[in-house]
Amino acid sequence: MAAPSAVGPLYVLCTQGKELTSRRTLLAIDLAGKVLWRRELEGDPKGHWSQKSYTKHLRVSESGTVFLIDGDVLLGFDESGGTQAEIRLDHDPDEAPGSFALVRGGFCTTWTTLPGRHRDVRVDVRDGSGACTWSTRIPTEPLGFASSEPTMPHEFSPSYWDPLLVSDDRILAAFDDLGRGLSLSYLLDRDSGRLVATTPVSGGMHKAIAGPSEFLAGDRGFGLLGTARYDASGAEVVRWDSEGPFLVGPDGVIRCAESGNPERHRRFRKLNADGSTEDGPVLSRRHFGSPALDSAGTAVFTQDGALRAIDAELHERVLCEIPEERDLYGRVLLLEDGLVAFTVGHELFLAATDLGPVPSSGWVCGDGNLRANPVLEKP
Repeated sequence: MAAPSAVGPLYVLCTQGKELTSRRTLLAIDLAGKVLWRRELEGDPKGHWSQKSYTKHLRVSESGTVFLIDGDVLLGFDESGGTQAEIRLDHDPDEAPGSFALVRGGFCTTWTTLPGRHRDVRVDVRDGSGACTWSTRIPTEPLGFASSEPTMPHEFSPSYWDPLLVSDDRILAAFDDLGRGLSLSYLLDRDSGRLVATTPVSGGMHKAIAGPSEFLAGDRGFGLLGTARYDASGAEVVRWDSEGPFLVGPDGVIRCAESGNPERHRRFRKLNADGSTEDGPVLSRRHFGSPALDSAGTAVFTQDGALRAIDAELHERVLCEIPEERDLYGRVLLLEDGLVAFTVGHELFLAATDLGPVPSSGWVCGDGNLRANPVLEKP
């Protein structure tokens, strides 16, 4: 789910069944809940569905065009449903597109190697016509952690959480070894594609843009629990003993809804610049929807059958009760006049609240902004 602005429309990508490569529908819905138009997508029947992480990504440009990858084609539709772009993505026969993001003058895409030969990964930037500006292939090395013997990944795929972030002159591309749950992120130069740094192998989870050329990356699993902030050189400048979806306000304050902690209560926390944390309310251990932050510093998320809010002083309240469906909570979007859009299972909900609008800068909701485009660029 994404939106070009707080007044909509909402773009919703619907899938049916496990085979994400087929039977997908793009809907445009206004803030009254009316379906404005729909587009049936062909998908790509070749290859295993887990290799096709791009099938769940929507990106919206500043002009309001919604983009997605369908098979080997980048499609763009305007707010009336007209086709604005249809760009074929040339690639090697054994490659599959991963995540993508819209950047100034074009787009950035990650690529993985399909089963059959070794799983090298690749990142490229293309202009608006699809012509390649640069392409960087990164040979996959054996991965190991702690006492485990390094082995080649059986299936190296774009990370499930935040696989591609672009901030100023840096790109962070994250990949997971699906067989063992290990994760690795690569920091590249935005203009040349030069590999700047590689993060340590970890059980990496959530990531976010922390500021110009700086990123947050979480570690969870294999005895790890923490979050690091990396600068433009790839150096770790601070670490917190907390991990989960991040919200970074325009003031730089980092908020974290903890999603994993086997030894203590999960909490909503503030992550201070000196590496300390400030405790907020205890959170349930059940799954919650991707949180969002309003202009007053209030975080909102779905969990335990309710739409919940935690204000800037870390006080929690329930905004409304909602149906529960096997903890299938999705993205939360803050729209005009306090309207909140969120998904539960296969349903879209619109709730009237007293929340303010989402801030115009910072990492303030899932994928960074209303447009689901995780990019921070210089004017």
